[in-house]
Amino acid sequence: MKPLQLRHTDIRIQAERAWLDALLSFAPDVRGLIICAAPYIGHLRDSRDNYAAGILRDAGYGTLIVSMLTPYEESRDPDVRYDVALLGNRLQALLTWIDQQPYLAGLPLGLLTTGTVAAAGIRQLVREPERVGALVSRAGRADLAGAEPLRQLTVPILMQVPGEARELSKPSLQAYSLLRATKQWHEISNASLSFIEPGVLEAITREACEWFALHLPVRNLPPPEGPPPA
Repeated sequence: MKPLQLRHTDIRIQAERAWLDALLSFAPDVRGLIICAAPYIGHLRDSRDNYAAGILRDAGYGTLIVSMLTPYEESRDPDVRYDVALLGNRLQALLTWIDQQPYLAGLPLGLLTTGTVAAAGIRQLVREPERVGALVSRAGRADLAGAEPLRQLTVPILMQVPGEARELSKPSLQAYSLLRATKQWHEISNASLSFIEPGVLEAITREACEWFALHLPVRNLPPPEGPPPA
């Protein structure tokens, strides 16, 4: 695959009264756009989220990495990350912002979530089932979406669960059992909550690439400008 000539842009996206820090990596010939959303990400360009997003970009996707909470919110009240309704409203604001960008509107969209943003993503995609083509929950709290949204979800979902995070395994498995959508479960043995073990983050991100390639619609790109090669 020919490497994309991506442009990396630090941006801020308004979500009601908050401004969310984000990093957009885009080129006109991307296969689609993957939203990588976590409750809080400091120093976006130097984050592990951006490292993982680089694997998605190598697979031909544009990425939008978003910290769903502001630095002030994260420092003031750590429990705000469990406000699934708030995170859902902000995810809706992200989708609205994408619709308003001429170069992004209409792109196949995938959603890669971490932590409690997984629950917000499930609830949002129940409301807008045609908006996003595939969902990945990476060490996500899908269980916080609630039983009914889990049953109603129709978007294909991949759940990646760290085997060493015992507090996450049981509720995630219960949530998985309620899902009726196309689904896949992957418990990564000997992996911690942050997937810091050598090679683990790379492996699960490549698995996410495969999930998006399988379920996102193929984008028909316009032919290159200029005369064909001789």
